[in-house]
Amino acid sequence: MSTPDVFNTKMDLAVVGKHVIIECKGQHATLSEYDLRTLMINAASEGGATIVGCHFHTFGIQQGVTGVVLLAESHITVHTWPESLYAAFDIFMCGRCDPQAAAEVICNKFPNDLTNMHSLDRSAPLESSHLRLKHT
Repeated sequence: MSTPDVFNTKMDLAVVGKHVIIECKGQHATLSEYDLRTLMINAASEGGATIVGCHFHTFGIQQGVTGVVLLAESHITVHTWPESLYAAFDIFMCGRCDPQAAAEVICNKFPNDLTNMHSLDRSAPLESSHLRLKHT
């Protein structure tokens, strides 16, 4: 079975926000729900965002945490796997907010830990675009 070829025609995009993904190997994954909430609130503040709510859930003693800081300008989320020393953060902000500044707060919490940061523009087509799959 062959894989489909993807053709994208006429994509003019208007950026509506910035999305930063942070992957951490180390101590971020062992932070408590309280410490993650505090870190993410500080990150949101440094990024110039307006916090409208927070919700976190701990899966049990020495187990992972998932959480979201809801922003007027979008969100910051986290998922941790302490057994793998892995934490995944997601920052999406629009308007005049600075998700890069927010990401630096998170990364600088443990400067000696391994972190990878990926940033992308979030955008919508300005014109109608067409995505076709060609099966061969």
